[in-house]
Amino acid sequence: MSSFNIKRAIISVWNKENIVPFAGTLQSKGVRIYSTGGTFRKLCEENITVEKIEDLTGFPEIMGGRVKTLHPLIFSGILADSANPDHIDDLNKVNATAFQLVVVNLYPFSETYHTGDNSDEEIAEMIDIGGPSMLRAAAKNYKSVAVLSHPSQYDEFIKRFEAGEINENYRRALAKNVFVETSNYDTDIATFFSEDKDPLPGLWLNHYQKSADLRYGENPDQQAALYNPQSDPKAQPFHQLQGKEISYNNYVDCIAAYRIAFEYKNKLAVCVNIKHTNPCGFGLGQTPLDAYLRAVKADPVSYFGGIVGVNRPVDKALAEECTKSFLECIVAPQFSTEALEILAKKKNLRLLIPNQNYLESKFDIKGYGKGLLVQEAQHGDDNEEKWEMVTEQKPHNQFYEALRLGWHLVKHVKSNAIVLADKNGSIGVGAGQMSRVDALKIAIRKAGEAGLDIKNSIMASDAFFPFRDSIDLAVEYGVVGVIQPGGSVRDKEVIEACNEHGLFMLFTHKRVFKH
Repeated sequence: MSSFNIKRAIISVWNKENIVPFAGTLQSKGVRIYSTGGTFRKLCEENITVEKIEDLTGFPEIMGGRVKTLHPLIFSGILADSANPDHIDDLNKVNATAFQLVVVNLYPFSETYHTGDNSDEEIAEMIDIGGPSMLRAAAKNYKSVAVLSHPSQYDEFIKRFEAGEINENYRRALAKNVFVETSNYDTDIATFFSEDKDPLPGLWLNHYQKSADLRYGENPDQQAALYNPQSDPKAQPFHQLQGKEISYNNYVDCIAAYRIAFEYKNKLAVCVNIKHTNPCGFGLGQTPLDAYLRAVKADPVSYFGGIVGVNRPVDKALAEECTKSFLECIVAPQFSTEALEILAKKKNLRLLIPNQNYLESKFDIKGYGKGLLVQEAQHGDDNEEKWEMVTEQKPHNQFYEALRLGWHLVKHVKSNAIVLADKNGSIGVGAGQMSRVDALKIAIRKAGEAGLDIKNSIMASDAFFPFRDSIDLAVEYGVVGVIQPGGSVRDKEVIEACNEHGLFMLFTHKRVFKH
């Protein structure tokens, strides 16, 4: 049983959720309550006995409430160490009152800032001054003061209060919450004042909290965890409907599946099979099942034990087909009731719905030691008006969908990357090779192993061709056209090779390396 005795409390809150029953409980226990402005009025309306802080200080609220608690009589009462006789003597000398409880939540700066439709003046007005000061003072003095910074803490506090369990460990935990909250608050404010026209911020301030420990990282000897933004601790990249815990590798692969399947703008259903973040098969179809079968056809071996991403709801037909093979995860915008019943037979299969708001970012971030490498995210949309036809041969209209498809897919393949494709999906994928011609050789081999005809396909490359060797090899297997960024010192040589063989070639003038 704790001996901590609460005689006096300050309550000054912007968010007044559940403050009335909370204050009512304090009143019933004989706690003397002091308050300000809107909180004072709210408690009075509900017949809670409360005293104005300005009556305690003898100093009125001024400047529209900007100055109300910033007074020595308030802060001496919060900061006084009850175990220090000198502090108690100082309180008596200035006729100050000690507080044992501070209940404060802050002006909604973050909400005002992030809505995007408020002026700088309106945003700045939501910078709380007295609130953080009182919270930090009470948290510093946690051995003598309990501090509550959020309505979600009220229920546990009341239970402990009534049970006499406001012990030091609990007060210390409340103090930690204060410094986490004020740190996030200050981070948002600093970000607001640091905004400039530079696409990469001059100040990188982010706070994250662990939301889940994962079984392990990429390998069993590596620990791993999922962290969410401190400002949005419930954020999750995926909503899981069934299956085993999502592993570190699952998260990485499922994010890749989401980006490939959901970013491709097409009236048809889109399906991608992912293995080690690379698309081993990609297909379009009138139905999700058609798209899935086309994707599987492109590489009927590698997709085993992989990730399926589809941009349409999973229906009964697709669910039945998916049960015929071992898959780790299915990422889709929705699952029909029939599909869920069928897939429930695969108890370990993870069914995931992407939370798109949490998967989009302006930046790509990688860590190195104690620092970060940050770049702008390269978004999938392309301005096709900037594409340039550089060969004598021009593609028939029937090839433009294949060009778009191949160009979309090659962006998501590890460099050096080559994709062979037609208008219905991938035919062969060559990923992560040190030379571009080797990537092409792998794509050709994969197409042959899958029994797919390369004839009349297009070839997409994530960067320029340094030599004509890839063109000469591709034409041997029936490739009819090429889409690539261009920009090599040997572009002329590569263009001449295409003209010799009667191939068409487009320059996108945009490199899409993926490391």
